[in-house]
Amino acid sequence: MAWSDLPIDLLHRISSHLSIIDIVRLSVVCTSWNFTPANFALLGFQCRPSPWLLLSNDVGEASDTLTFRELTIEGQEAVVSFHHRFSSISNHTYGRRCFGSKDGWLVTLDKTDLQPRLFNPVTKTEISLPSLFTLIEPKYAPDGSIRIFRNENFLNITIGDLRDTYFHKIIVSSNDSSGTVVVIFGITKELALARSEDLTWVLGPQLSLYGMKDEEQFEDVCYHEENQLFYAITNFSMVLAFDLNGQNVELICPNMPNPCYRTRNFDCMYYIALLSGTLLRIERVLEIIPDSQYNATTMAIFIFKFVPAAVTSSSSSSSSYSQWIPVYDLGEYSFFVGLNQTFSLHHTAATGIKPNCIYFADHSSNMSQGYVDCDVGLFDLYNGRIQYILHPYPQTNWPPSVWFIPSFS
Repeated sequence: MAWSDLPIDLLHRISSHLSIIDIVRLSVVCTSWNFTPANFALLGFQCRPSPWLLLSNDVGEASDTLTFRELTIEGQEAVVSFHHRFSSISNHTYGRRCFGSKDGWLVTLDKTDLQPRLFNPVTKTEISLPSLFTLIEPKYAPDGSIRIFRNENFLNITIGDLRDTYFHKIIVSSNDSSGTVVVIFGITKELALARSEDLTWVLGPQLSLYGMKDEEQFEDVCYHEENQLFYAITNFSMVLAFDLNGQNVELICPNMPNPCYRTRNFDCMYYIALLSGTLLRIERVLEIIPDSQYNATTMAIFIFKFVPAAVTSSSSSSSSYSQWIPVYDLGEYSFFVGLNQTFSLHHTAATGIKPNCIYFADHSSNMSQGYVDCDVGLFDLYNGRIQYILHPYPQTNWPPSVWFIPSFS
């Protein structure tokens, strides 16, 4: 049988063992396999997960270019190599900053209309979302800056800074037009939700209903596909669950002390994730070095799994408790954290990664351009060792790097 006569279902099985770059090479083997990326998506081809890191463009590099570095392992060390560039996509990327990724899609935002979009650089498909101006309802101050009113107070901010300092994370439930998107925004890091067909954003769960103080705010959100719920965590480990409409809010875990939170020498960032249906809290501790050319560096990462309340009763007493239990072994999985959505990969599916590790990318507490350091590496839970994949450098790392897995989806 000739290569060109192989049945399509066999090609499907072959593609599941190949990286997306190998599948592109496969498409030039013969004319009958000469599919475009869009056709691969329509035919349901699935490629092997391949973690990439989206980097800021070099000085002088075209603004319509996206530059990625692929994760690989050399010996026992994780490295980034193999530059991948997507060019001539200015209508999708010009004037836009990437706020993260979800299963092959980048979440981008411009600074003029504040309209988020989902963009797949492989297939060039794009999905638009409502403008975030419908959420903040700004007015213009006498000096031309934008004045935002919130809780009887106002903030003056330039249009250039609004996108980069006021919006922190954009989290997606799914990669189609029916998916729900959650944004963490504002000085107090509130939540809002929208779908592509919506005209406006709506506010999500409010921490004020739980007697929270101003310094207690949302840090991260994850989505559970099986029960179709979002889980949001605050910087004091409170966890709330809510549905795709931002309703049916449930308190999963109450507020807890955070001894490391933003002292002079340390900062602490929380991520929330799911592994086999279990909620995980990933705690990233940053060392802050005053008067240094580097603002902060990851020094440790801790993982805890959530054990729901258990009720015991006897003839004389009953008790109920919930707790976070330390996790020292992720088995064959590794997690990726940073400014984008947190996700996990099995190391046998993604051959370029080490198991039982937390891969981390750039961070920032306030998203100001002068305060984002190059801080990319991995924390090995097996030996407690941190390996920095990209060495820190003194110049500003802007826009911050994000993890990305290319896909035909």
